[in-house]
Amino acid sequence: MRTSHHSSIRLAKGTDLEEILKIEQKCFSGSTAYSKRQLKYLILHANSASFVENCKGVIRGFIIVTYLERSLTSHIETIDVDPAYSKLGIGLKLLKFAEEDMRKHGKRWSQLEVSEGNEIALKLYRKAGYMPKERIKKYYKYEHEGTQDAFRMIKIL
Repeated sequence: MRTSHHSSIRLAKGTDLEEILKIEQKCFSGSTAYSKRQLKYLILHANSASFVENCKGVIRGFIIVTYLERSLTSHIETIDVDPAYSKLGIGLKLLKFAEEDMRKHGKRWSQLEVSEGNEIALKLYRKAGYMPKERIKKYYKYEHEGTQDAFRMIKIL
């Protein structure tokens, strides 16, 4: 993993919202991207944990994990890495950091949904130990990577 020694991961703050939104819009187009309102809710108000990876003050990626009360499963809502910083191991680093937070919350499983057409994300999740649990037809309202279908993937923490 080739991440800079000066990079760190920390809890996201409200003041990070604009940078997070910019990364989201670089990673997902139009209707497939979370809106500013949705991201603000997830970061500041949902039963969630949001983390940013930054290097020398530049946010290069983020992850948002949601927690359900009385459930042993946590859910990765979204993970984005600015395309300008892809292939540096940032996504895997964010996943591992979030999984540690899940364990601290007493969670036993991590779950996520990913477009069948998102080969980059699928490769990352497999590398991190996630296994396909089921295929969901028409999961997305809009096409993601050429399909509306998704895989639900799970990992035992």
